[in-house]
Amino acid sequence: MTMNDLQKEILNIRKLADKQVEKDIKPIIQAYKKALNDVRTEIAQLYVKYAVDGILKLSKQQRYTFLKNLEKQLKDQAQELGNIDLEHTTKILNEIYKQSYYQTAFVIDKGVSTTINFSLLTPKMVEAAVNAKFEGATFSNRIWKNKELLINSLHKQIENGIIQGHSVDKMAKVIKNQFGSSAYQSKRLINTELTRVVTAAQNQIYLDSDVVQKVMWDATLDNKVCDDCAALDGKSWDKNENHPAPPLHPEDRCCLIPIVSGWSPTKKRENQGDKPIIDYSSYDSWSKSKGIK
Repeated sequence: MTMNDLQKEILNIRKLADKQVEKDIKPIIQAYKKALNDVRTEIAQLYVKYAVDGILKLSKQQRYTFLKNLEKQLKDQAQELGNIDLEHTTKILNEIYKQSYYQTAFVIDKGVSTTINFSLLTPKMVEAAVNAKFEGATFSNRIWKNKELLINSLHKQIENGIIQGHSVDKMAKVIKNQFGSSAYQSKRLINTELTRVVTAAQNQIYLDSDVVQKVMWDATLDNKVCDDCAALDGKSWDKNENHPAPPLHPEDRCCLIPIVSGWSPTKKRENQGDKPIIDYSSYDSWSKSKGIK
């Protein structure tokens, strides 16, 4: 499938969003690392106090007391992790939605002879789009579910390790793997929700713009294209018909490309009336002329 200039520009909006996420997700990953170190320190102290020749020697009462205290610690850490995850994920998705919405409008607008229609976003509009359910749950529901699974799995693994007499090194490895798995789930969730909000933002522009009549599925950015996405790649639909939309699966990076007849970028175009000439090669100049903040 030969890629046209409009297609390249729409895909570039998604690439920019990916780069933004890679930068903005760092506080979440750091929070996981801190929680991991805290739990490993707690386990190490347990072995220093109760291990004989590297094997824990605990009475039932000592084991019960430790696990009870550990359970509280894990719940506290999961709450802190969840708050950090929710705060930064919400911020990421809000910014990406706005960025994708306006940049898509700019890309389409600069290539057509008439000014396209679109609404200026309000906080309520962004919030409604970002917090919309996907497959029956919001992203915040999934964040807290992920933390609940982390607590339950960690507690069970540590309890089993104590009962079975695992070494401190083996316990440390188990704990690291559990936190690594949970951090991966958080990152995967953000990447999947990223596709959802980019698709929602762009699709809203397509629906509001008379110059867009059809949309086309593009699987170019998917690192490993699944059979379903491969079958859809290059297919197009009327924008108003009931058509599939990304994401179809976790970490789906497919996009919907607008089909705009005669689209061709214009460097400068005079605004109506006595308003100044607007440089349509510059997003900053264009957004300022539209009152976008």
